Amino acid sequence: MYSLAIQLAGTMKAIMQIETEIAEAKIDQQAEEVVRDLEQKRTDLIRVCTRDELLVIKTVMKVGQSERGYRHYFNSNDVEIIYLPVELNEHELMKKYSYYLIHKTERELADSIEYYTAVSEQLREGMEILKL
Repeated sequence: MYSLAIQLAGTMKAIMQIETEIAEAKIDQQAEEVVRDLEQKRTDLIRVCTRDELLVIKTVMKVGQSERGYRHYFNSNDVEIIYLPVELNEHELMKKYSYYLIHKTERELADSIEYYTAVSEQLREGMEILKL
């Protein structure tokens, strides 16, 4: 599974890049059509992945979500990332965080990636932790 994650690093980076472009387009108040086109590009990128590829991408997201500590501040949108020591190796992390995901269908995995709002943040963290 980890070897597939290494192969998919480019795809995960492409998803993050498109999400950055979407955020910038919204900040710059570009036309809705531009934002929709970018969102469609992101959807297409996710939907062409196989079930195994989606499983790996979602697992990397789970690693990024769960292997770091987060401190949310009351009355603020600020979030502090607490860099906890990672005690498992890359293969063990992939096995641990894919455990329940293996029961998901291709559609469920794609939907969970496509409709989740913190994909880039979790992919970035997961890729850093897994050294991808």
